Amino acid sequence: MDVEESELEALLREQIERRSYAAAVALAQQLGKPAESIKELQRAAIKQYMTEYRNAPGAMALVQEFQFTADELGQLLETILEEARGGREKRPPWARKRYDAKVMKYLDVEEWISQYGANLKRAASP
Repeated sequence: MDVEESELEALLREQIERRSYAAAVALAQQLGKPAESIKELQRAAIKQYMTEYRNAPGAMALVQEFQFTADELGQLLETILEEARGGREKRPPWARKRYDAKVMKYLDVEEWISQYGANLKRAASP
């Protein structure tokens, strides 16, 4: 491993620790990481855009860029919904209601997915 590659490896670890998954995807691809490792980072990035950022256009752009299929996206949405329904003590912080400027009301993650899920699925590859 040369110096540049070790620096990229360190940067990749840093991006993952900082939870900057979209940036980590690009670094993992540049380093030639295994496809499954890259796919995990891609899932994490899309999930983050949907759950933490509630950024539908950003999530759609990542779905298209990563060429997610409708089945892959459907599985990810199911995983998110299962986590969101985990019960009050197990429910992740991102599952709570947040204000959505487009619909001008507070939506929890389930309501957000109901609002934007169809558009996300249309962005996916067949």
